[in-house]
Amino acid sequence: MAVATVSLGVLVWRRAIIRRWPLRPIYVALALSIIGGGTWYGLKAQAQGRREAAYQMTLHSYDQVLKPGTTREEVEGYLGARNTPFERMCCVDAARLSERASWDDLVKIGQERPPWLCSENYIYVAFQFIDHEPLTGSAKAADDLDTLKSVSIYRQLGGCL
Repeated sequence: MAVATVSLGVLVWRRAIIRRWPLRPIYVALALSIIGGGTWYGLKAQAQGRREAAYQMTLHSYDQVLKPGTTREEVEGYLGARNTPFERMCCVDAARLSERASWDDLVKIGQERPPWLCSENYIYVAFQFIDHEPLTGSAKAADDLDTLKSVSIYRQLGGCL
């Protein structure tokens, strides 16, 4: 899309050169704004692609070491040994909220520009666990014997209206 926008700007630029003098400044300004907008959009898309690639590389590095079936104790020990801060959150997979007894672990790996209704947009690697013991009551906890179900990218918006 950025290439098409820049091409349109070049087309307008060429017409500005051929047209009569009174309209030439308008065409030049239009051409420069189209080329500038297309270039800005292209650079923004490239930067987003680089960030996404970095998130996927980080996910892959955890996925290679921490396989499904690993206990919570081993996962948190691995993170602690590398001085990687993590937090616990209930239920990355909200569809299973009522049947879960354990928390998931989150490692923050990035922050993106939030949509206009929110003030935060954090990117995490989420370690989802399978409960060692079934849910009893409404209290959630983290049991060292919970087993790792999956490792994935998790995006969390915050401060939304």
